[in-house]
Formats: sequence, structure tokens, C-alpha cells
Amino acid sequence: MLLIAGVAAMVTAGPIAIAGTGGDVDTLEKLWPGVRDSTEEVFISSDPNVTAWGEGSARRVRTVVAPVEAPWLGQHVLYLEEFLHDDPESIRRQLLLDLQPAEPPAVGVRVRLYSFKEPRRWIHLDRRPKLISDLHRAEVVKAEGCDLMLKKEGDQFSGGTVGRDCIDIRDGGLRYVEYRLVVGEDLYWYRRRVLLRKGNDLQEEVFGFNWFELNDARLFACRVEWSVTGRKSDLRLLARLELHDQGGRAHFATPDGRKLELTLHSQDWPFMADRDALILLLQDQVQNTPMASAWTEIDSDDIAINLGWLRIQCGSMVPQRDELLASR
Repeated sequence: MLLIAGVAAMVTAGPIAIAGTGGDVDTLEKLWPGVRDSTEEVFISSDPNVTAWGEGSARRVRTVVAPVEAPWLGQHVLYLEEFLHDDPESIRRQLLLDLQPAEPPAVGVRVRLYSFKEPRRWIHLDRRPKLISDLHRAEVVKAEGCDLMLKKEGDQFSGGTVGRDCIDIRDGGLRYVEYRLVVGEDLYWYRRRVLLRKGNDLQEEVFGFNWFELNDARLFACRVEWSVTGRKSDLRLLARLELHDQGGRAHFATPDGRKLELTLHSQDWPFMADRDALILLLQDQVQNTPMASAWTEIDSDDIAINLGWLRIQCGSMVPQRDELLASR
């Protein structure tokens, strides 16, 4: 429950893996750590601490994730702390993340979240190895109902909370938190929504992903479908990937062994200075050769590549009109 107090007070990761295996856990444990630099924007807020800096305005946020040794909690544990990029001593969120294989029939990784009883004592834990030996189970509290279920899609992990059990304690349990996350090599995207448990009315919505200094990036959700016969009627879902339009990239593999890379460009594209366009590129990773491309108007919300045996459809993701995300 302490997690939600911390989350609510701020504006607040190819082939599908087989359930019960540890491969996805190992992959996520290596992919998630690092320093993530994000732009965070409030679209709806009932929190006075958030509303003070204005709905629709943006802040730059740093998220630090690092592995820590905590065998009393689990074999795959990460430490996460989050702060405004110009104020690293004012931590907005601190968590221990316990990564476990999802229980069948679910697939992917279950991330159990733990907050600290005395957060200030453990600040910058990733840079204070001597302090880790003093950390024990009695120092943390599990955020019940707030586990994240993350599934591997290509070289990204995506998912979030399940159901309405992640309670926002600010209003006596009247609201719950819905949190979604995408972790990739060059993409870190999250959305936090607070809704009424009765009626499911949206109370707060915060949206953030990779920070770009020169351009306003947009986030796109891409549906990748593959057919063994090449017929449209045989297309089946292969992966769902998220890309930003400032050179965002993602990798995935087809069942017949092809290793492919998808990239999306708009204002960052260097070869069309006299003509703005949204450009989607598909490339073979092994041969390092382009396979297909598509382009459309720079402010378009949709773009697609259709090779018959492979179809990729990408649509922009916006907080209030997010059909692609809602279908995940």
C-alpha cells in the first residue's frame, strides 16, 4: 500500500516465451537496468501537488534501475528510484522489484513491488553497496494488488497491473491505480491512471516516455502479423511493439527464423529536409539490408507495411483515444 502513496503523490520495460521458464526473467533483468530520461505530461489530475504545475505541461524525469543482491527477497531483484532530472536528492519513488516467472497459464514475468518503510534511509541504494547488507525483509512492505505482469514482445516487455486491486490509499480505497509500462532498449514508456472503483470514472492520467530535447516525439503502437502461406486470411498476431517517431526501433523474429528490425522516423529523418514525412522502415538484421518502407504525411496517425506474408500496422497512441493500447 505504501507504493500507491508514493505513486499517487507523483506523476508517476518476436516469439512469445513459454510460461514457467526463467528465460524472460533473465532477459528483463538485463534489459531494465540503466538511467531512463523521460518526458512526463499530466492530462488529467485531481492531485493538488500535480495540478500545481498545470495540466498539459511537461516535466523531465529520471528513472534509475539497478540490480541489487537481496536473496531474502528473490534471486532477480532490481532497485528503482525516480526523481526530477534537476533534483536527484528529492526522490519521488523508491521500489524493490522482484522478478519471477509468471504462473501458468500466464506467460512472461511477474514483477512484485516493494516500498521502503524508511525511504530516506535507502536513497541511492544502487550506489551504496555497503548499505545493502543492512537491508532486510522487515525494512520493506509489499504493494499488494500492484504486481506488474510483463510479456515479451519482440525485444520489448510490455504490460502492467491487472484488475482493480492496486488501491489508491489517498481516498480511503475509493480509487484504484492502473499502471502500464513498456521497457525496451531505446524505449521507456509508462502510463498511470487513477479511476473510481465504482463506476470506473477516470480521475487522473499521466503519460511519459523518452525525453527528446529538439523534437516533440510521438509514440506509436505497432501490430505485427505473419502468415506461413502468404495469404491475408492466414495472418496471425506475431507481436505488438511500441516505437517513438524520432528513430525509435524494435527487433522481432518470425517463426521461420528471420530476424527483423523496425524503425520509425519523422523530423529526425536526415534525407528529406525539404519534405516532412512519417517513415516506417523494415530491415533484415542479419543481412543488414532494407526489406520495405512506407511513408505518409508527418502528422498522420497511421502508417503500415504490407508484404503479404508480413503485415505491420502502426497507430499513434494518445491518452483519450487509445484503441490500440486498449486492445492489448
